[in-house]
Amino acid sequence: MQESEEAALRKEREEAEKRERVKQELQAAKDFQLRLKAERAAEEKRLEDEFKRKLMEKFAEDERLEQMNAQKRRMRELEHKREIERLWQEKLAIYRAQRELELQERATK
Repeated sequence: MQESEEAALRKEREEAEKRERVKQELQAAKDFQLRLKAERAAEEKRLEDEFKRKLMEKFAEDERLEQMNAQKRRMRELEHKREIERLWQEKLAIYRAQRELELQERATK
């Protein structure tokens, strides 16, 4: 009887130890999965940050180029306005000279 009690106690201890091992293995597996999930999340965050940084750099460069182009366009517009004014002054001078010449011709007749 004592042997059967000892066997039963030993069997209970072994089952308890087995349950504890299984519990520890499950906990270890869970911890491993959580670490993997955290590593994947960190890698995705790093990739996202890198992607966003590169896009911001590209947009900043595009904006810089656009501003350069706008500045060049404004400079060309100013040059065109100056050229238009110069040509107008030339035409006006020619017109005034012709009018003056016509007035002198009329005055001499």
